[in-house]
Amino acid sequence: MKKFSLALIAVSVIAASSSAFAETTPGTGTPGGGGKITFTGLINNDACSVDGANADRVISVDMGTVSIKDMGTAENPASGRVTAKDFNLSVNCNLGTKVAMIFDAKSGGSGLVTGKKVLALTPGNGSASNVGIALLDSTGALIDLSSPATARIESAMHGQGSDGGDATLSFAAAYVTTGAAGASTAGRGDATLPFILQYE
Repeated sequence: MKKFSLALIAVSVIAASSSAFAETTPGTGTPGGGGKITFTGLINNDACSVDGANADRVISVDMGTVSIKDMGTAENPASGRVTAKDFNLSVNCNLGTKVAMIFDAKSGGSGLVTGKKVLALTPGNGSASNVGIALLDSTGALIDLSSPATARIESAMHGQGSDGGDATLSFAAAYVTTGAAGASTAGRGDATLPFILQYE
């Protein structure tokens, strides 16, 4: 009976020391609370994406500061200073994709100047008046934003290579006067132009 008791005591001492050793082993520590990690994102199946666009698919064009005296007219934008000249958008597409950018000035954004083919400025306090923004294609010709058939730029380059390739869409932008001579006033020159990528 005595032997059995000593054996039981020995087993108890070994188990206790084992437990104490486990509690002090580096790396195991004492639980002190927990939490969770959340992941957010969006998966799409777009055949093309524009390099330089932010997460909301917005592309920023800096038009700089332009004097009214240096502006062309809505009918002849190239007669004035073209501030965003040779603005190239790199569009990454799937293999064999041809892409066009369709401007949709009548669907949201700041809209069109009434009776003109150019983009209106965002209305509000401090905005310039009788001023708009004309878009020019790669040849310097005015892009007619009032017609869905003409409000577009297109790339002739198809994606190349096993991972597709970059197509380049080129255009320019210029502030223009939209009223009678001397009717324009200075102020903010902000505008927004929605676009759609069309590919085939």
